Amino acid sequence: MDPDLFMLGVLLPDIRRITDEISRYETHQIFKTLDLNFEDLSAFRAGWKFHLWCDMRRDEILNKADFYKFPYTTDHDAPPKLLEDELVYEKYKNWEKLVLLLNNPPRFVDEIPVSRETLERYYAIIAKYFEKKPEDKSMKAFLFKQRKLRKKSDEIIDAIQKLRENRKVTDILFRISGEILRV
Repeated sequence: MDPDLFMLGVLLPDIRRITDEISRYETHQIFKTLDLNFEDLSAFRAGWKFHLWCDMRRDEILNKADFYKFPYTTDHDAPPKLLEDELVYEKYKNWEKLVLLLNNPPRFVDEIPVSRETLERYYAIIAKYFEKKPEDKSMKAFLFKQRKLRKKSDEIIDAIQKLRENRKVTDILFRISGEILRV
């Protein structure tokens, strides 16, 4: 399985945040079952399915930890996810390679209901976001590139700042990446 195509698939489902070409339903409801069986899937589709499975596991873990009882965790899904990016950034050691891949995605044959231009723009946005450890300024720039979140970017950054001050929230978000894969 091609790890680059797998990673591009992992990152694809949230493309809906920058375009009207595809809905959340089309990016998040395409597999009949969410499990780790990637048999008969292309590397890209396997990554896509893995993203959805991780979303499901993440939500299970957060619910079990009563995460959503904390203030600023339910108004938008963005604040906890962006804070999680910041907290776990240093766990991944190969950002330069990922940024290079995202800025130069290979042409591949797969059924993606968006234009190549939109796909390349989306990956470039993610590449810019991950060039360095996320912080308020880069998070705000990232939010501004997402049409539906643009007008809420100040509110979302304020929520991230408040979540950052809650030690219980940051502890849960820091641990989650390791717990997702512990099945």
